[in-house]
Amino acid sequence: MRFSQVHATVILSFAGLSFAGGLAHNTNQSIDFVRNFAQDASSGVQAAYYNPAGLAFGNDGWHFAVHNQTIWQTRTLTAQGLGEYDGKSFVPTMPSLFVDWHRGPWNAFGGLMISGGGGGVDFDDGLPIIDALLSSKLNANAQLAGLMKQTGLSATDLYDAEFSGSQYIFGFLLGGAYQINDMFSVALGARINYATNSYEGKTTSALDTGLKSVVGEDTYAALNSQLSQTLLDCDQTGFGVTPVIGVDFHYRKLNVGVKYEYNTSIKVKNDTKEISETVAALLPQFKDGETVDNDMPGFLSVGASYAWLDWLRTSAGYHHYFDTHADYPEDKEKALTGDENEYVFGVEVDPIQKLTLSAGVQRTLYGLSDEYIEDISFNLNSWSFGGGFAYRVTDKLTFQAGYMVTLFDPWTKTDSATKIPTKYERTSQNVGVGLNLDI
Repeated sequence: MRFSQVHATVILSFAGLSFAGGLAHNTNQSIDFVRNFAQDASSGVQAAYYNPAGLAFGNDGWHFAVHNQTIWQTRTLTAQGLGEYDGKSFVPTMPSLFVDWHRGPWNAFGGLMISGGGGGVDFDDGLPIIDALLSSKLNANAQLAGLMKQTGLSATDLYDAEFSGSQYIFGFLLGGAYQINDMFSVALGARINYATNSYEGKTTSALDTGLKSVVGEDTYAALNSQLSQTLLDCDQTGFGVTPVIGVDFHYRKLNVGVKYEYNTSIKVKNDTKEISETVAALLPQFKDGETVDNDMPGFLSVGASYAWLDWLRTSAGYHHYFDTHADYPEDKEKALTGDENEYVFGVEVDPIQKLTLSAGVQRTLYGLSDEYIEDISFNLNSWSFGGGFAYRVTDKLTFQAGYMVTLFDPWTKTDSATKIPTKYERTSQNVGVGLNLDI
């Protein structure tokens, strides 16, 4: 087996890289959400994404929101006998823009956002599966085995591995809402999604130049060549349209919102600048010009809010993502044991007329399995906690700020290829600010 063949499993795992609230969605589309996750029955301008039918019960005029978030994430893999591997992701800016026009029973709304993905992850020290498979193959190479015996080096001392991937799905939302009567409203819209992904993997020889005197210059050059390879340099692009429908029920202090996003079929096309011959043979989906499934699954949200007092409101919601009905890269949906479910709860208080304090909690449960979890691509069940404030600077201008943290349940499995027990962990933090303007 050639040296590059051992990377097949690693390159495959790039295909499922995701930074979404769901497996393929970002639901943190506003600072309102960061400080209170239960936005499914909201009626402010952010409802263009969360509860579009709720906009029909808003005030006449133009309403704008410009929000931005900064996100830190880590992924840690601890493999028995190999050590700890850290992947880091930093998204300095994740903006969203919403606009709503309301007159009488009619509304028109729009939005620009990063509807899925939104960043990249870098593993500067490789991955457990890399070291496990390469160690086996390098020890079976007579030249390299001899070198290791002469120098006392281990297989992992001979090379450096770097892997990175990024995903962005940019969304443009447009739609309208109509208030049927004092209690019911409906909404219809569509979001155009443009997906762009990038994957890179390579190994670099870590042989010290002083080894030339040990093995000879020709052998040194040959070993360097074996240990240094670009495995893949691939960009993918594609687009899809998401139909959106919504219904809202409003009675006195109670508001109930329902939204459904249809499954978004997205097929991304490869622009592959470099791919090793063996990787292309084993993984033809990365060949230049090939297309790959990159769906966003159907998404149902149901939520309710209630104003107990003029200064106290609570809200709750339920999200269901139809993951097993979508087409993911390499048919990864078949490795899931079920669809994703989320449960959200939030509370808001107004200590003074101009100030609102908010807090929220979210529980996210995926249909995970050992087969689904991979070294680079792994989602984990989690608890999220958020909080923040909104301050009404004037009757027309509101400033918001919020912070959220996600605590992930660790997952441990024994890799089917290497037979090495590996523990998977993640962290995530968001901080954001926003301005809302009513005209």
